[in-house]
Amino acid sequence: MRVDPQDRLTGAQLLELADDAFDVLNWAKRNGLRKDAQVAELVRTFEVRLGYREPVRPAEAAE
Repeated sequence: MRVDPQDRLTGAQLLELADDAFDVLNWAKRNGLRKDAQVAELVRTFEVRLGYREPVRPAEAAE
């Protein structure tokens, strides 16, 4: 699978994704999530970072 160079993520974007992945995996492991749940959390995090979905806001922040 080849990606058009214009569609590639920048180095800064890759660094942000890697940092997010590190934080999310540490959080997920501390909270005892199974591997499939950890992966699901990473996917949601990447979707938010890349603009595919809106972040989930805590209930008190939504009011």
